[in-house]
Amino acid sequence: MPRPDVPAHWSGIEARYAVAAHEAGIPTPMVLDVVEVDGRASIVFERVDGLSMLDRLAARPADAERLALDMAELQREMHRTVAPADLPELRARVAGKIATADAIGADERTEAGELLRALPGGSSVCHGDMHPGNILIGERGLMVIDWFDAASGPPIADIVRSSLLVRPIRDSVSPPYLPGANAEVLRRFHRTHARRLLAGTEAADALRWESVLAVSRLSEPVGADVSEDMMAVWRGRDDPHTATRSPLAEVLLGPEPSSDE
Repeated sequence: MPRPDVPAHWSGIEARYAVAAHEAGIPTPMVLDVVEVDGRASIVFERVDGLSMLDRLAARPADAERLALDMAELQREMHRTVAPADLPELRARVAGKIATADAIGADERTEAGELLRALPGGSSVCHGDMHPGNILIGERGLMVIDWFDAASGPPIADIVRSSLLVRPIRDSVSPPYLPGANAEVLRRFHRTHARRLLAGTEAADALRWESVLAVSRLSEPVGADVSEDMMAVWRGRDDPHTATRSPLAEVLLGPEPSSDE
């Protein structure tokens, strides 16, 4: 059953996207029904026995790199799937979020929108919320859940979105939606995942996506700490070679040179 603060119509939207993903051959639990519980629509999924990848990561921190590679391969396979018509266009979804990112001014929202329009589109299935908490490890292998943010778009956007979700806050605190995984474990997980999927990618392309997706994340109820991190990414967009580098920039460009070098 969805949380009380979730709009009533969201369950129907997520169910439609989850059905589309399942029918496209992506490993995800089958939607059995959408029923009303206490006056609210709720999705009934087939039962999947097993742990989440987040639970496994918390229980076995030494497996962080291997689990990151597992998530990367799962995501890579998903990106090889052409998005079904039921999934919305990714750039349109991101544009809508940027328009409501009130943490920055109107001029900056306009700039972010212009930067987004200059980025290429795509037609791959993009999950939009891929992190260890949304992957189940069961008898049938890995399965992806929580399809509300799914869209049709370029794989690089989905990979960069995962970077924003997985890495620690201010490089030292675990995000509240990834309980049990400490910051050092998430740092290792993020580095391995990003390196595997972004190898050979132009750093500038990935960092442009990071900037606009950081702004779009400001429209989400992420809390003050995450918002502060997203603001830092946006403020450092003009020159990642001299600005304080984000964890993704460090993966792509190497650590920021120290002041005494």
